[in-house]
Amino acid sequence: MSRALPLLALLAACTVDRTESVVAADYGEIVAAALWADDMTVTVADDTLTVSDDGVPDHDVLEAYALMDGSTVGVVESTYSMSFPMLPVAADAPSDTNMGAIGAAVSGGLYFNPYEGDGTSVALDNNFDVDGVPFVDSCNAHPLPNGGTYHYHGVPYCITDVLDTDGAHSVMIGVLLDGYTVYGPWGEGGVAPTDLDECSGHTGVTPEFTEAVYHYHLTETAPYSIPCYHGAL
Repeated sequence: MSRALPLLALLAACTVDRTESVVAADYGEIVAAALWADDMTVTVADDTLTVSDDGVPDHDVLEAYALMDGSTVGVVESTYSMSFPMLPVAADAPSDTNMGAIGAAVSGGLYFNPYEGDGTSVALDNNFDVDGVPFVDSCNAHPLPNGGTYHYHGVPYCITDVLDTDGAHSVMIGVLLDGYTVYGPWGEGGVAPTDLDECSGHTGVTPEFTEAVYHYHLTETAPYSIPCYHGAL
């Protein structure tokens, strides 16, 4: 999976040029300088971060995915553009994540909450197949029944296996609609955090943030993905 290097500082309303390391930047600039896939467009303007892509991730996908009705479908382009606050604000109380896209991944794929339309949780732990064709792939992901909107319901191993380092905190792999960042399953010291809240988040330092910030973790056990928003929408 090809990745570009982060940016020193962003100028407003410009496409990100990831050519230098982040030394000192504010929250939104650091998020904009994440390891977004080369074919994604990342811009900042009016205190808003916008991410656009064709919806096909920059890692391998399966030729076919099983659907609940027993048929199969392949991944097709599904262009999207999502906007996020440059500086998220904690809500007075958490709110349930919606069905459909809840955030964008650095691969160009999208994040969904843990559930399918019937309320069941979907992840590798409860995967199924139709004649050998799986419902979700090894990245905990699949497209919608029309083949578009490829999305993750859990740890996207096709991303984390490339970017994470053994014994170290997972790196930033996306952002949710409330503006808070998303990480793989590993916290400080390369172990799973034990203090995650009901939204699968907590406050702490990360590889990108040397001062403690709130952030989400995708987990290898339920709920797998993010069940609620910590931030205001």
